[in-house]
Amino acid sequence: MYPKIKKWIGVFVYPFFILTQVSSFAQSQTPNFDLAYHTTLNLNFKASKSILSSLESTEIPMSELYIANLNDVLELIFSEDEERYDVLKKNESERLKQLENTSTESPYIDFFRAEIKMQWAFVKLKFGNTLNGVWGLRNAYKITEDNIDKYPDFKLNFKTMGLLQVIFGAVPDNQQWILNVLGLEGDVENGLMHLKELSKESTPFTLEATLISSMIESYLLEQHEEALENLKNNTSNQKTMAEVYISSLILMKAHNANEAAQLLAEALENQEARAPLLFEYLLAEALFQGGMYNQAKTHYLEYINQFKGRNQLKDSRMKVAMCEYFLGKNTSFKQYWEEAKTTEGATSEADKNASAILEADALPNFKLLQIRYAIDGGYYTLASKAISKLNLEKLTIMEVHEITYRKARLAQLKSNYAEAMELYEEVTSNANILPESYFIPNSFLQMGYIKLEEKDNEQAKAYFNKVLEFKKHPYKNSLDSKAKIALATIDGAND
Repeated sequence: MYPKIKKWIGVFVYPFFILTQVSSFAQSQTPNFDLAYHTTLNLNFKASKSILSSLESTEIPMSELYIANLNDVLELIFSEDEERYDVLKKNESERLKQLENTSTESPYIDFFRAEIKMQWAFVKLKFGNTLNGVWGLRNAYKITEDNIDKYPDFKLNFKTMGLLQVIFGAVPDNQQWILNVLGLEGDVENGLMHLKELSKESTPFTLEATLISSMIESYLLEQHEEALENLKNNTSNQKTMAEVYISSLILMKAHNANEAAQLLAEALENQEARAPLLFEYLLAEALFQGGMYNQAKTHYLEYINQFKGRNQLKDSRMKVAMCEYFLGKNTSFKQYWEEAKTTEGATSEADKNASAILEADALPNFKLLQIRYAIDGGYYTLASKAISKLNLEKLTIMEVHEITYRKARLAQLKSNYAEAMELYEEVTSNANILPESYFIPNSFLQMGYIKLEEKDNEQAKAYFNKVLEFKKHPYKNSLDSKAKIALATIDGAND
C-alpha cells in the first residue's frame, strides 16, 4: 500500500518543497537569529549551527529548534549522505520531545511540531523509509488540524495545512483510497488558496508562501508566467541559495533554461556563498538543452565526481555520453554510455527516464532527443533548425509521429495555438499506432490548456477527461494529476 503513495509523494514533494518550509523570522527576532536564518537560507549549515549555539531567547518560543532542524533537513536533502542521515535522524525525536514537554502556551509549539514532522517525512521518503515517511505526513496533518481547532486565527497553521492539502490533493485517483484509510483529505484548490492568502500578507512569512504557491502554479497548474510574476514581485534581487534554487526550477519548467543558467552560474561563482552540488547538475541541464555540450559536460562531471547520493547520477552519465556523441567523440561516447548503463538508477524522474532510454534494445535517435531537450529548455531556434534538417524518409513511423508531437509543442510554446491544435489533433488521431506512449495523453492535456487559455472551459474539460481515459503510459500519475487539478479548477471557477 505505502510504496504506491510514496512513489507519487516522493516525485512531487522533494526536493522542491522542503526549501519552502523556512520560516522567515527575519527582522522580528534578535540579530543573531536573523543571521542564523539567513545563513540557513544560504545553505551554509555549519555556520548557521555555530550561530545558533550562542543564540539568546527570541520573541517566538522554541524557534531555535526549528532553525536547527531546518539545517539538518536541508543538509540531508541536498547531500543525500546516508552516513550523515544515520547521525542526524535522532534529532527529530529529541526536538519533538522538547516541544511536547514545554509548559509554554503558544500556537507556535504545535506549528513547529507539525513542520518538523513534515520535514523529516520528506527526508525519510528520500532515504527509502517509506512507512515512517508517509506516517510522518499523516502526523503533521493531524497536529495541524488540532492546532487550527485551538488557534483558528493563527494564520501559519494554513501554511502547513495548505501544503499538505496540495500534496494529498495531487495524489492520483487510483491512490486516493490510501489517503482515506489514513484519514487524510487533499484539496489542491483550497490549499493553494490558503498559501496565496498568506503570500499577500505583510508579514515575515510572505517569502515562503510565495515560493510554495509559485512552485504549485508552475509544477501542477502549468501556469509558468503567473509563477514567475509571483516570484518577481515577492523575492529579493539579492537572492539566497534557496531562492536561486526555487527560481531556477521554475524558470526551467517555464522553458527558460538560459535565464536559469545565468542564476545558477552566478551562485556557483559566488565565493561567499555555498552553492550545493545540485546546482552543478541543474546548470549542466540548462547548458545541455541549449547545445553547449563542452560546458555541460564539465558541470555533469563535477556533479558525478563529488556527489555522495544516488539521484541524477545515471542521468548525468548518460548526458555526458550524449555530449560526447554530439561533439563527435565516438570512443568516449561508448565508454560513458556503458558506464551509464551499469550505474544504479535512483528514484528521481530523471534517472527513470534515463533507464528507459538506456535499457532499450537499440540506441535512441539522438537528433530527436536533441529536439526534445531544446524545446524543454526554450531554445526554440535550435529546435526549429534541428527539425528542418531531419530526413523524414529515414524515420520510423513512430519517430514521424513524435516529430509531429514536438512540432505541436513548439507551436504551442510560441503561442501559435491554431497550428498547435491542428498538429495535436494529428497526433491524437493515431492513437492506435502509439500504444502506451505519453504523446497521446499529453497532447490531450496540452489541448486542454490551450482551450483554457482561449476561455473555452467546456472543450477544455473534454480534453482533460480524455487524459484520464488512458490506462497505461510512462507519465500516467503526473498527467492524470494535472488533468484532475485542471478539472477541479474549472469546476471551482463555475461554482
